[in-house]
Amino acid sequence: MACLKDDEQWKPVVTTRQILHGDDDILCVHLDLEGDWEVLGSDDFTEEDLEVCSVEEALALDSSLDNIPDLLPGQTAVREGKDAPWSVE
Repeated sequence: MACLKDDEQWKPVVTTRQILHGDDDILCVHLDLEGDWEVLGSDDFTEEDLEVCSVEEALALDSSLDNIPDLLPGQTAVREGKDAPWSVE
């Protein structure tokens, strides 16, 4: 099991430019089968919108990421809105 806040601070995280620029809320955190993180918002983005930041930068964008439960590779934590609780799919 892994938790975003416990991973290496400089580890890359896939996200979108909308999240990095504050135009979208983080609604989905995925740990892929290789142990890499994806921090995404709404489904309204294209491949050209994808960006990379660090774990430290992702945590700075949204302090509620500290509350995500540990995930197994392949699991996803989601929420309905910025103030909603996280649940694991």
